[in-house]
Order: sequence, then C-alpha cells, then structure tokens
Amino acid sequence: MKIDRAHPIIDAGSASQEAARDLVTRTPGEAATQTNGVPGEPTTASPLHRVVGEASVRDISPRQMAELSLDLYVAGILSWEEYALLGFQPELHPAYDRTIGALTGRAAQPDQPQDHLYVWRERLAFERRYSADRPQLIARTQRIVQVLEQIETPKNVAA
Repeated sequence: MKIDRAHPIIDAGSASQEAARDLVTRTPGEAATQTNGVPGEPTTASPLHRVVGEASVRDISPRQMAELSLDLYVAGILSWEEYALLGFQPELHPAYDRTIGALTGRAAQPDQPQDHLYVWRERLAFERRYSADRPQLIARTQRIVQVLEQIETPKNVAA
C-alpha cells in the first residue's frame, strides 16, 4: 500500500494501521462509537477511546502528553512523523530552564496541566503563516489537531 489519499503525507504500512487511522477521520459531529454487530447489544467505545480512555487533551501535563502520543502511535492512529512532533515536549528536556526558560523567563513545569488542543491550534496557525513552503509539516500539524479534536468529542454517543 502506498499512500493514504485522505492524508497524503501518511504511509499506511499495514491494513490494521490503515483501519486504526480511519477511526479518527470522522467529522466532529459524527459518533465516536461502533456497534458490535448484534441487534440489541449496546455499542462499544471506538479503538481511539480505548487508547485514550477518559483523558482530556485540554487538561494534561506535557509528561502525560508524551505518554499519550506514544500510545496513539503504537495503536496506529499517528504516523511516526506525527508522533515525533506531538511526543516532543520541550519542558521535559533537561536543558529547558537554561535555554527556552531563560529566554521566556518561565521555568519548566512538566507536570503542570495545560490545554494542548489550544497549543496545537496555535502551532497550526503559526505553521500556516510562516512555513507555507513546507506543506508536509502543515499537513502533519493539521492531522495532530484533528486527532486532538477527535479525542475531545463525546466518546460514547450512539449514532
């Protein structure tokens, strides 16, 4: 399999990875659950919800986001490149206080919850504005925002 046309930068390595990636390409209004195929039997949570659980990307720490991004990659929801972007949390770097922290005047707080959806929406706007010549980077960043938005949709709403 070459390239998933819905996400031109993603190399779908296997059918299972492709199936997992399809789980997070719904529009925000669509249900995030699936039926078990048995009439009258309740629906079950999507594989995305099984990976994420009750986590909210609007209130988790950089350390937790690094762990969640690895889980999303292992489940086949994020590509390696997307994982590399989302999993890198600057505040976890030992030199943060001497580098970025020195410039911003803010010490690292790797365990302080923050709104990662907001952070990534801002990053997407920045990439669109200043990296127009890097369409793959913009597409990866947009895909991360879509996954984070999918995580924030109601998880057990029946269709």
